[in-house]
Amino acid sequence: MNLKKMIYAILVVVSASMWSCNDDVIGAGASALQQEDGIQVKADTFSVVSTLEASSAIAITPDSFLLGECDTHFGTIKADILTQLACPLGFEYPYVETAEVDSVCLYLYYKNWHGDGLAPMGITVYEMDKATLDYNTRYPSDTALSTFCSLTEETHITTSSRVVVAAKHTDSVYSSLDETYIPAISIKLSDDFARRFFAVRDFSSQEKFNELFKGLYITSDFGGSTVLYITDMSLAVYYHFSYPRQGTDTILSDMKAFYANSEVRQLNRFAYPDREQILSQLESNKDTNYVVSPANIYTRLAVKMDSIFQRMEEQLGDPEGYQVYVNKADLTVDVLYNTEQNSTRPRDQWDTPASYMLLVLEDKMESFFAKNELPSDTTAILSSLGMTTDTLGNISYYYTYDLSGMLTQQLRMDEQVDQLDFFLVPVAVEVSSSTSSTTAVKPLQTISTTYIRSANNSDNPMDIEMVYAGFNKVNR
Repeated sequence: MNLKKMIYAILVVVSASMWSCNDDVIGAGASALQQEDGIQVKADTFSVVSTLEASSAIAITPDSFLLGECDTHFGTIKADILTQLACPLGFEYPYVETAEVDSVCLYLYYKNWHGDGLAPMGITVYEMDKATLDYNTRYPSDTALSTFCSLTEETHITTSSRVVVAAKHTDSVYSSLDETYIPAISIKLSDDFARRFFAVRDFSSQEKFNELFKGLYITSDFGGSTVLYITDMSLAVYYHFSYPRQGTDTILSDMKAFYANSEVRQLNRFAYPDREQILSQLESNKDTNYVVSPANIYTRLAVKMDSIFQRMEEQLGDPEGYQVYVNKADLTVDVLYNTEQNSTRPRDQWDTPASYMLLVLEDKMESFFAKNELPSDTTAILSSLGMTTDTLGNISYYYTYDLSGMLTQQLRMDEQVDQLDFFLVPVAVEVSSSTSSTTAVKPLQTISTTYIRSANNSDNPMDIEMVYAGFNKVNR
């Protein structure tokens, strides 16, 4: 490494460690070298534009499901489920010639709920009769129900459905329960459906099974105060058969469970009848933006690249003569999860910021989740919820994003864009237990509301703190 390259490397390190310094401070330490070598290091602040947007639903494959209906600060949410059942390959009912069905029950296992667990809710089940789900298709959560199921008396297969999820517990807070215990709702299905389902005997392949039984549609038809977090689902077939023994027949009873698992396609559908009205009301608050899950209310961030490039040119001179490096570009998103947020209304169970927030390019969001991509510094940047405490004990929450890689990429492009548009998306993150590395990122399927300080906030607007360096390519 020659002397000039060594000096440049030192300046890059210094600039990264002094990102919060002003131009005068940086210039005081590097002015002599800048005059000789043409190296310039600048610190600057750039504004962003933040707006609210109700985006179309993202196509995902959920690991858990919401079921029910309740009202939140952001309107009514109604969640229901479409699911296939896994075919037990090679299965055959014992002594099938004498086997008869007794009953069929649907079991819904849940680990938590939102709302009032003591308020009754009704669950209704329909048999899918039009089409089945395609395993290789990722369905958005606003997929039309009419494609798969006709809501008629023939497809309605529930006999009893009214439940109270916390009826067996004196305290409705699930965290107080034994974590090994997972409660379940048992729903008996009609005798007619039981006979039809028991007649499905082709277990040679999942495809053949799906032709004979397309799946179930599970929804709520009563109560608007509870949403369940469903972790597992199964259909239990109870039957009996004659077992010949020493010249006499013995009647034996048995059960076979058909599971809704990762081997089959499942879909969690959401409806927000008053989302647009609520969104228009939220937009009147210029100081605060929102990210709401699973309502697909996002904060859109616009970074004015043309303004950044213009400022760099003003600070560094002729861009043709300089090579520019972005050493630091920090975007901090302040989360309003304290008394400041709740000065006009009480905090409740809906005011829960996401543990992880993804900053993803708008034109890359759909493909990011469809292709199960992982975060990167050029497409989608992941941040966990951070926390700091000041000397007075006040707690602040935030997300931070380093945009230096993304901005450097833009500087290297032959055709630079005038603006980069991002979405802040709440996500669930899977981490490898052995390497602690991120293995999967999916849109958050739990009810969560994150309040953030907007770019128009009158006290402390959202912005980008940047340090960049330029050096004369001729003198390099």
